[in-house]
Amino acid sequence: GKSGCRTLYRFDTGYSADSCEFSPGLGLLATGTYQVNKLDPDSESPQTERLGRIYLHRINLDDKFAQEHEKSALNGANEAEVSADDIHDRLCGLLCQVDCPAVLDMKWNLKQSEVLGAVNASGQLVLYRCELQSENLSLMKERQVCQEGLALALEWNLDCDRIIVSDSKGAVRVVDPDRELTVLHEYSCHGFEAWTCCFSAWDSNLVFSGGDDSSFNCYDLRVDDVVSRKNTKSHVAGVTAMISDRCNQNQIITGSYDESLRWWDERNLKSELSSLEVGGGVWRIKQRPGGRLLIGAMHGGFCVVEGGDVVARYTEHESLAYGADWLTDNLAATSSFYDHLLTIWSIPGSGQQ
Repeated sequence: GKSGCRTLYRFDTGYSADSCEFSPGLGLLATGTYQVNKLDPDSESPQTERLGRIYLHRINLDDKFAQEHEKSALNGANEAEVSADDIHDRLCGLLCQVDCPAVLDMKWNLKQSEVLGAVNASGQLVLYRCELQSENLSLMKERQVCQEGLALALEWNLDCDRIIVSDSKGAVRVVDPDRELTVLHEYSCHGFEAWTCCFSAWDSNLVFSGGDDSSFNCYDLRVDDVVSRKNTKSHVAGVTAMISDRCNQNQIITGSYDESLRWWDERNLKSELSSLEVGGGVWRIKQRPGGRLLIGAMHGGFCVVEGGDVVARYTEHESLAYGADWLTDNLAATSSFYDHLLTIWSIPGSGQQ
């Protein structure tokens, strides 16, 4: 069946939540928020302020209890054996929260697990360090990557010695995190917002971006400020999510407002290899090592895709499904916007470990 997903943890983020990112090395979950408030709620004035906050939760996956619960969930056991509060408190605890400009995307550095990159509504790329002793998130460095507009998305490359950032003016930049976030490459090739960007996991010279102009672009880092190839025909609406497929050589997966996932060979963008309609625009795509995908599908909620099909849906969120990450093969963390909700939930019956 498509349901059977079980909620293990709920947390009110206060502000609208749009990203959640798990660091397996630290066992920490970071949740980013983006709140637009009217400066004077009683007036007709359109003036607003954008506020943000990052929450850090410690996730306790070593707990025998959590493992037992996961097993019983897989076997469809009765939830009543264990009180919800007990699960709640043992699985997850809030470590700290940091106020900051409104957050649009975050990614952990997988080589230095205590480093978290974030992009915000002030057009900045910010690196935070998680201080485990003091259980705090401290600012390491920040760089104004776009002078106007919002920084929308970021990703680290495989070696974690480069970061790619895309912005609301349609530009994509590659920066060096070790040299004061110096911009090494810049491409201004989208007519509207560049919603998403990524590095190829298969060719270190290639980076990609997707825009509100429905264009899916590939750039070669050996050639500055030109698109090396692009597809403007396949996506029927803005390209909003992408990841380099770590399981299938030279493949890349895109998501769009047009409610479809598409699989591509990155060497040929003329047409996709396959596609799947998931319902709701695709805002996030996260992949497990076994290949299973977790999708944040905006007004379509969250779903799990395996073998080219939707195998599970999670419908506990009542607003736009934006933030998502895997904790294990069978546990996901997700966050949604206007209902400012973070949840952790289990997926029944996984074939893979």
